[in-house]
Amino acid sequence: SSHVSYCTTEACLTVHNFFFLPSDEVKSLRAVVNPDISKIRNIGIMAHIDAGKTTTTERMLYFSGYTRALGGEVTFRKRMSTRAVELNVNFSTISHVDFTLEVERALRVLDGAVAVFDASAGVEVWQKLFVVKIINHNINKLFIKLISLKNKGVQPLLDAITAYLPAPNERNHDLVRWYKDDLCALAFKVVHDKQRGPLVFVRIYSGSMKAQSAVYNINRNGTERMSRLLLPFADQHIEIPSLSAGNIALTVGLKQTVTGDTIVSSKASSAAAVRRAQKEAESKSSSQRESSSLALAGVEVPEPVFFCSIEPPTLAKQADLEHALNCLQREDPSLKVRTDLDSGQTILCGMGELHIEIIHDRIKREFNIETHLGPLQVAYRETILQSATATDTLDRTLGDKRHVVTVELDVHALMESSTSCDMTFEEEVKTQLSAGVREAVENGVQSAYLQGPVLGFPVEGVKTVIQHVSLESGTSAAMVSACVSRCMLKALKLAGGQVLEPVMALEVTVGEEYLSPVLADLAQRRGTVCDIQSRQENKVLLATVPLAEMMGYSTVLRTLTSGNATFSLELSSYEPMNTQDQNILLNKMAGLA
Repeated sequence: SSHVSYCTTEACLTVHNFFFLPSDEVKSLRAVVNPDISKIRNIGIMAHIDAGKTTTTERMLYFSGYTRALGGEVTFRKRMSTRAVELNVNFSTISHVDFTLEVERALRVLDGAVAVFDASAGVEVWQKLFVVKIINHNINKLFIKLISLKNKGVQPLLDAITAYLPAPNERNHDLVRWYKDDLCALAFKVVHDKQRGPLVFVRIYSGSMKAQSAVYNINRNGTERMSRLLLPFADQHIEIPSLSAGNIALTVGLKQTVTGDTIVSSKASSAAAVRRAQKEAESKSSSQRESSSLALAGVEVPEPVFFCSIEPPTLAKQADLEHALNCLQREDPSLKVRTDLDSGQTILCGMGELHIEIIHDRIKREFNIETHLGPLQVAYRETILQSATATDTLDRTLGDKRHVVTVELDVHALMESSTSCDMTFEEEVKTQLSAGVREAVENGVQSAYLQGPVLGFPVEGVKTVIQHVSLESGTSAAMVSACVSRCMLKALKLAGGQVLEPVMALEVTVGEEYLSPVLADLAQRRGTVCDIQSRQENKVLLATVPLAEMMGYSTVLRTLTSGNATFSLELSSYEPMNTQDQNILLNKMAGLA
């Protein structure tokens, strides 16, 4: 039989931490604390919504002795006495891009996975891609025929998990071995509790974690004290003194730790691990050297594609709103909050319409703050079309001090596939400048990359070469940065600004009788059809379409198909806008259209 730890997004994932212990009775929560590591299975149950994820999980709990009766999903959620990690997402949109990160950060702490497919609906394209993604994470997968609703195949599934999926000590984590018996853990989820503050979920990879102890966060380069250590069993939290490798724990008291951070026992422990790694590298005469920090790979957070302003009902609520947004950002790394330099407004940046809507709702529901959202806007990018050279001089007197600096620089367009920016100094210039001045110049360039010459969106695909910098004695670093930024803006404008728009990969599954109106609507949205496939009685439309044209698409699709269609969106690339569309956008942003 088995103990199950549960972690869910309604889209496609349930995460389990199995403990294989013999018992015919419903298990005591305290009876399963710190089992032998060989008896643990950290696995995920992957499934499209309504494909049987929850039903399968419920049967696994029942046949392994953790529940006494079988029931519906709501009853199951209330009743199950299992270790839980709730990811605060409840939605029914298939494979929604807004919440990819929710799934990926749970996958990060798994050692194995079981895929559940609804055989009556056929295997969909996104499901195949999802499984490939899992394989790329080196997670063992297990396929077995079962009919959970009729209690068939569940026992063989449990036996197969025991036999074929690895225990934590059977997984090879190269980086973790350098810590030996010292603590090494990954923070993969943060939630905020009104009474206890931030609760951080961690997967322990080596050593053990103890309550009332200090831990060192490699990513934040700081030490924090963990006040309490808990085992989460659904809505019950059992306080424990310590927990060993292979387990998932809930910590109280870590104020600075965020998703993706690596936690070790001390700074000295981290340094010792680095020395062990470097020593082996030297003994093997390796040309590669380990980095100065042995941190576990966190979660790659995509850049937001939508943004809007958010305002509190009164100025008196501004501080409360800032607190709420800080809490939500710690929970959700894909949520970004910034302040508009021109208007002073707070800007909310997210992965999609649904993402921002849910954040808005949570601020009202959990923090009791009524907020107003501005119009939803697309996060464009900018680049340049050609090369250009610019020179600028800043001569300013502040108080009794005169600041004089002259800058000359070139900007060049990188290859179309480049999504980053670069900068370099001419060798002669680099040797003439002090480290402090070089840093000020770099800050000025990076600042200019944040606001492009056309609409003020971030710049990508540009290389800057610093040709000349001269300054008089006493000129401050801030003035050097300001001059460089002003010169950069001049050069970018001379090079001809180009707006890049996010283009999405769209997949629509629709009955054949509704295909024509869906195609006609897509044509009006500047969409490009890539393929139309058949899937049993349905058609699957694959297309690319600018994100700006997809506002409110779910509502329109529901109307066009009488609710008989599903769709998924995923960011494909940023593409240059044609001249006509860019002019329309410029007029719209200027309030002329």
